[in-house]
Amino acid sequence: MNKREKQVVLACVGSRLLISLAFPSLQQQLDNAVEFSTPVTSFRSLQEGVFLLQNNLPVYDGGVVHHLPLLVALMSVVTADVAYSVLYAAMDALVAYQLMAISRQFKQLSTPSWVPGALYVANPLVLLSCVSRSTVLFSNLALTTALLAALRDEALLAGAAIAVAGYLSFYAVFLVVPLLAVLQRGRPLTAAVSALCLALFQLASYKVSDNSWAYLRSSYGVIITFSKLMPNLGLWWYFFIEMFDFFIPFFKAVFNIFAVAFITPFSIRFWQQPFYAFVLCLGWITLTKSYPTLGEGGFFLSFVPFFQPLFIYLRYSVVSTLLFLHVIILSPTFYHLWVDLGSGNSNFFYAISLLYALALASVIIDLCWSMLRNEYDRGKPNTNVKLTQL
Repeated sequence: MNKREKQVVLACVGSRLLISLAFPSLQQQLDNAVEFSTPVTSFRSLQEGVFLLQNNLPVYDGGVVHHLPLLVALMSVVTADVAYSVLYAAMDALVAYQLMAISRQFKQLSTPSWVPGALYVANPLVLLSCVSRSTVLFSNLALTTALLAALRDEALLAGAAIAVAGYLSFYAVFLVVPLLAVLQRGRPLTAAVSALCLALFQLASYKVSDNSWAYLRSSYGVIITFSKLMPNLGLWWYFFIEMFDFFIPFFKAVFNIFAVAFITPFSIRFWQQPFYAFVLCLGWITLTKSYPTLGEGGFFLSFVPFFQPLFIYLRYSVVSTLLFLHVIILSPTFYHLWVDLGSGNSNFFYAISLLYALALASVIIDLCWSMLRNEYDRGKPNTNVKLTQL
């Protein structure tokens, strides 16, 4: 790690701690904001689970806690509020460091290795997500660990890390498909290790939950069935508010299939560019999952700098940027108009959810186009050739 990279890591820790300590009420405000907190990622829900566990009460009986038992047990060790701030700042700094380590694996990037880390640290969506203490940071850290290990051909670590990510965030388990493409060797070992680790995690969770499988319904079950019907930035919730009950099971199945339907096609089509396939799959899951947050969108955008050799082909960069700005500005405004003032309705906020989906989709489409165009030019950019998207 060179001097600039050390500065980025220190800046990450310092900025997170400074904001958390200087504005102690900000964490609770962000945890109550639907843009950064959902029933399955809320720090408030995690604290409830820790309280119930420490008092030997059933954690999953009240329908409030939707976190996994091992995460609840792990966080029960942390008691002081300052310790939480330090822990989250350190984890975010580790993600930034791993992004810089990933950058060092790509010799074709003309930008210095510290740039992706610096952009991650400066990303306001990531920063606010960290301050809110959303549990998405745990799965994000596991994903960067798995990706870095795969790029280094460390099959054992890659399998264990993707298993952790899949355990903490249900849809992340499907990223094992593009992750196997990233590995040059040891793919069967990675697949076996990830499956074994997932099985061990479930067994350990069963034991921690007093030999009960109730946590499955409260964690993965809530994600799959969308039983916690609350407004968020996803595409699901508005449909199930307006839809007749008779159709709901069918469309829940449709949304779940849709969330994972493009993982294998992306991985197969861009098998020769596996890192980029992994990022596209990550973006697709961020777009289609049941309980998304802006923090996850910011994490996905942190991988865009790795497409730097393809920037010449991007066509909607300005449009995508403006869409994200509109979402960041209008999302809290429309939610306030709807919920607090009562002068709007659910259409107000769902319009922003659609705008957020459009912003993510425009980035994914633009990256796909740039990869296909680079493939057409055989790695030698030729802007004189005009191609049309069909």
